Amino acid sequence: MSITRDGPLGRHRTIHGRVVEWLGRRIVSGELASGARLPNEAELAAQLNVSRGGVREAVKALAAKGLVEARPRLGTRVLPREQWNLMDREVIDWHGQIADRGFLGDLLELRLMVEPGAAQFAAERATAEQLAELEAAYAGMASNAPRLPEAEDVFVSADLRFHLILLRASGNQLIEQLGRLLETSLYHGLEASSHAPGGVAATLPLHHAVLSAVRGRRPTAAFRAMKRLIDTTTEAVGQMVVE
Repeated sequence: MSITRDGPLGRHRTIHGRVVEWLGRRIVSGELASGARLPNEAELAAQLNVSRGGVREAVKALAAKGLVEARPRLGTRVLPREQWNLMDREVIDWHGQIADRGFLGDLLELRLMVEPGAAQFAAERATAEQLAELEAAYAGMASNAPRLPEAEDVFVSADLRFHLILLRASGNQLIEQLGRLLETSLYHGLEASSHAPGGVAATLPLHHAVLSAVRGRRPTAAFRAMKRLIDTTTEAVGQMVVE
């Protein structure tokens, strides 16, 4: 399917993903609140300049994520947040795109529960190859930190690699899977923390402390260093929200 003329979605080779994102972001942002009814298929198709089939498929995709419910003759309504699949990669990404601070806070709490333990396991189980990858990721952060904000994309990508490698180095396949699942939200969270005043200056040495503890095979020190890192990140982000 293709768009034949300009509309709210712009010109794209395919429309399905764009319709899903257009609707999904409005639901996640609250513009389409819980209980709100979406315009009918024909109205949405006309509004977005797409086919009715494209709208129909997009609604099915959103229903699979728990965001909406479509009923014959009753239309499509937005479901309460507690029914959403918050672990869906696209739903996570939409939260990041709208800079949802509450969601970021929940992410930091989840990281606090998972990452210190992962760092502890990594200090016991990391392979030589994983240690080399962790060192390379930290080097990428350190070399680009002085070039912020211009080097933000490169810095955040290196930061993300550091955390994903650490989760993989835990040697626990479920923790590694969680890292892959949360990759998008981790990226948005790290991006937000890189904007926090003094955030990078405070957290970069703590990344090095985690690296040193894992490399030195000191599990307790790795646990404590990662906990300090996330606590410091939470404080920096909190200051940014207040300001």
